Amino acid sequence: MTWKAMTAERACDVVDFWASVEWPQTAEQVQQLGTGVGWTPDDDEMMQNRTDDLGEPSVAIITLPSGEVASFSFWVTDVVRESSEGATSFLDDHYALLVREGRSRWGGAELSSGEESSAQWTLSDGARVVATRGSQSVFVDFITPQYAAVLQDLGE
Repeated sequence: MTWKAMTAERACDVVDFWASVEWPQTAEQVQQLGTGVGWTPDDDEMMQNRTDDLGEPSVAIITLPSGEVASFSFWVTDVVRESSEGATSFLDDHYALLVREGRSRWGGAELSSGEESSAQWTLSDGARVVATRGSQSVFVDFITPQYAAVLQDLGE
């Protein structure tokens, strides 16, 4: 089976794009800004990443009660539905490359392992980036500075 993935450089370029945005933004504003990375607006606070030709193009936008965007996630790899040595290697390799590229751009990461491994960075503006090696995919969560502050106040 052949799976697709965006390069680690492309994934980090997408994060850098969002880190350069002046926050806060509404979901509608984020949908319009997403065109800057090749994403297209969709219904119901979603965007579509068809640029990277992954099997799952959906980018869900999560908003705070105020209407400001809290976070959104995007896939870095296809969703791998089979369990095999090749699938494990594919996901592990792309996660490792993503973490290495993230470290080169944003410095050391807070690493965690378990059922899902993750690397988390806090960017200079307070935004958080979390790269996760899930059981079936590698994905990135971008957490806006406003929501990161809420999480910090909650001790997370």
